Amino acid sequence: MKKRSFLERLPTHFNIGWASFEFKLKSKIVNEGDDCYGLTDFNLHTITLEKGMSDEVAHPTVLHEVCHVLMETQGLGGSDMDKEGSLISTNEIVTEACCRAMLIFKNLNPELWDLLFVEFYKEKQE
Repeated sequence: MKKRSFLERLPTHFNIGWASFEFKLKSKIVNEGDDCYGLTDFNLHTITLEKGMSDEVAHPTVLHEVCHVLMETQGLGGSDMDKEGSLISTNEIVTEACCRAMLIFKNLNPELWDLLFVEFYKEKQE
């Protein structure tokens, strides 16, 4: 039996507390004229993902888009400007930094990751 791909195993929705976001699969996603692997729409509460991605590309892409939603939830949406109007940070910068940090941590510390994010919650459910 063939193992289902990462995208095939995604739930249809995830709850962020203030909204439920739907995962949608689509070919040839374009954002502001550029091709991309994922796109979050806060008005429609959707995350659209490129349906032909390999698992190696899909995993960090989904994590990246979920981070966008998490950052928005914590008030880090859009951009922040200083008093002179210079850009301090954007949701994209914060999202990418958060996503990469989590992936680095997971890849370098798989046992601790599992303890923190898998085993701990499994035990809570038992």
